Amino acid sequence: MLVAAGIDCGTGFTKALVVGRSGPEAPLRVLGKGRVRSGVQVDEAAQSALEIALGQAGLDREAVDYIACTGFGRYNVSFRDVAITEITAAARGAFTIRNQGGPVLDIGSQCTRAIAVTSAGKVQAFKSNDKCAAGSGTFIARAAKYLGITVEEVGELSLGARNPQPISSICAVLAESEIINHVSAGVSVEDILRGIHQSLADRAGAMLRKVRSESPVLFIGGVAKQRGMTEELRRRLGVEVEVPHDCDFVCALGAAVLALRRLAARN
Repeated sequence: MLVAAGIDCGTGFTKALVVGRSGPEAPLRVLGKGRVRSGVQVDEAAQSALEIALGQAGLDREAVDYIACTGFGRYNVSFRDVAITEITAAARGAFTIRNQGGPVLDIGSQCTRAIAVTSAGKVQAFKSNDKCAAGSGTFIARAAKYLGITVEEVGELSLGARNPQPISSICAVLAESEIINHVSAGVSVEDILRGIHQSLADRAGAMLRKVRSESPVLFIGGVAKQRGMTEELRRRLGVEVEVPHDCDFVCALGAAVLALRRLAARN
């Protein structure tokens, strides 16, 4: 069996996926996965995530034939065989999941990306937000901390909103000031969170319309775990939004699949 690993070095978390295939026509097998907080030591985080994935797979490090890294820290992983852009990895991972092209929305800790994927699994077009935290998962995490809740609670609490209060500022600092004003005015946590989801959904929708707008949209990245965000995307964009299992591992999957392809070509 050919065994490869894909490691997504994100700003919030580092994810590793170990995959295998017994032959060119054999089905892809996910053997193990690992997830750790990224921190400042990118190489160490990548190694830790890979060790967790290998533990699940019941394999040792020597069993991995090829390693592909993606994400912001991909060039800082000393043991990688190849570095792949986040856009390419997301497109390939999405194509692997649904075996067809179409629009992909990726919202992670740092960036929001809208990607049009061809029927061959390649990138046709893409748009990314700027690096301001107000357009990404980092802003949600900061807002949750200020509101005294965990990020894991955000998605469900957002669904309980009765009178959402949109966050209009595109700057994270100004957006946080809006949140403070809402709290001072007695706005509920649920309404504030749904307002944040509305703001992100509007920005994501604008990017999707620039690349491709048909349904369904595959929603990936850590923010895709938040049901309130998914429901807001469906309502505001008027399209079907699909969230795959392990939505935050899709880029790692794409990197692993591309690593297998390079490995097969080499052999």
